[in-house]
Amino acid sequence: MYIWNINKLVTALKERTVNDKQRKSYSITFWAIVALTVLSLPIVYNPSSMNRYDVIDLFLFIIINVIAIYLLISIYKKRSRKDLDFFLPFFSLMIPLFLRNILWTILLTIIGFIYIGFFAPYHSMDETNLIDVIIAAIVEIVMNIMFVHYFKKIYN
Repeated sequence: MYIWNINKLVTALKERTVNDKQRKSYSITFWAIVALTVLSLPIVYNPSSMNRYDVIDLFLFIIINVIAIYLLISIYKKRSRKDLDFFLPFFSLMIPLFLRNILWTILLTIIGFIYIGFFAPYHSMDETNLIDVIIAAIVEIVMNIMFVHYFKKIYN
């Protein structure tokens, strides 16, 4: 199972060298990530605590991911390799991209807190603010661009 090295994962998917045990591991890990992602949304655990930036963040999350999934499905439908299915590359690519997403989020959040501390103390660090929304949007867009890029590599 390739957790970090996306290029080796792409090669393995193209050459169909991923075995059944790895397929199950990718599926289980993918669904665990989906569960963690969905459960972390404020609308799930306490919708009344959402402020306007939480709502904007949720809409951006949905819009960005719907566009990305549409692009991935389009790539899949136009694929030159008919022997590859959709779900194995989708599930398996999500894992290393999610790990990168976490690292980028941590790094940009630290930068955002430093920015708020020195240049924008009027932003509250106790709830979602504009800086959080910008960070989340940037990370989602970059992750989905990478997703589309690697999907093209697999299917072409």
